[in-house]
Amino acid sequence: MLYHKYKPLASRVYCTGLALLLVLSEVFSSNVQDTLPGFSRIMRLGLTGCAVLLLAGKIILLTGYEARWQKVLIAVVLVYTAFSSWYGGDLWFFLAALVGLGAKDVDWETALRVYLVTAVAGLVLVQALHFATPQMPYKFYCRNWDFGYGHYNGFGARLVGVFFAWAWLRHDRLRAFDWAGLAALAIFTYKVPGSRGAFGGMAVLFVLFFVQKFLPKLFDSRIFYGLAFALPVALAVFSLYAGYVYNPEWPYERMALLLLSIALSGRFEIWHNVFWSAPLSLWGGLPTDGDEHHAIDNTFLAVPMNKGLLGAILVAAVFLLLLWRLAKKHRSTEVICLVALTLYLFMENKPFLLSANPFLLMLPVVFFNAETGKAQSES
Repeated sequence: MLYHKYKPLASRVYCTGLALLLVLSEVFSSNVQDTLPGFSRIMRLGLTGCAVLLLAGKIILLTGYEARWQKVLIAVVLVYTAFSSWYGGDLWFFLAALVGLGAKDVDWETALRVYLVTAVAGLVLVQALHFATPQMPYKFYCRNWDFGYGHYNGFGARLVGVFFAWAWLRHDRLRAFDWAGLAALAIFTYKVPGSRGAFGGMAVLFVLFFVQKFLPKLFDSRIFYGLAFALPVALAVFSLYAGYVYNPEWPYERMALLLLSIALSGRFEIWHNVFWSAPLSLWGGLPTDGDEHHAIDNTFLAVPMNKGLLGAILVAAVFLLLLWRLAKKHRSTEVICLVALTLYLFMENKPFLLSANPFLLMLPVVFFNAETGKAQSES
């Protein structure tokens, strides 16, 4: 088989595809699309096409599978995510599946280094283009500049991806430089673009990693794993409840919800007006990003709108199975990462955007019960 003959190339092929998707997200999903539309369109098509070919080639030809059912599962996942991406207009759902499935037998540290270097380079390039050329204008949106990404939370999504990748890559050898750098990045995210959801995810991961450094056994326990498993369920239920009972015309009847909504930038009114007035269906297809009539900054509500009830059930099952299997393997660090991601997704709608979610690299744990870390390459 090609897998055995070209096995050393597998990681390079995967990391190249990963880097191309990050360039697509970091650079050519920016405001350069408005100033250089023709060039941007060609580059977006080229980057997407090459990345899909590389990742699909890695999955089909350069990955070893232990059982035939795994190949069938891969085919089903890719067909479903391709259909859902087309139906809902969200290409990143399909690309996220390619990234996750392709990560099998790849050393996650190597992939994370590529992720971190490419993401930082893309962010720096976009900001450099703004200050050095007229090709990257800033636009003012609502209460702040968009920093080249159409919305300040789009910039925050790229920053949180860098933060997550940096913290996860260095989690067992964090030094003073890392702590200072992570803290500075979190403060920058809160003060400059003002992305509260991104800052919240950063702050939670920073604090939990700091406590883990001194009390590691606290997190490798059934109590913590149980709480981590219950968190996404509780936030999903709360999101549905808060959006349903919140009355935008007279919010003072529930002062606690009103105060919490104000603290969360008035999100409950959006959840009420957008989600509970949406005609939900099995397949979804409803827009969840764009103007104020469709945008909804909550993944727990956005997924059933865009991916449908079926998609919401499948995405929830994958995420909960990931948490369960990581807990079974006593991977407390990865569980902490997913706790921070869960809280970030409670405030934002970027679960499948690679630039915001490096934890897509954990998906082989779900589909193949693989290990995370260096051992994965040996499984």
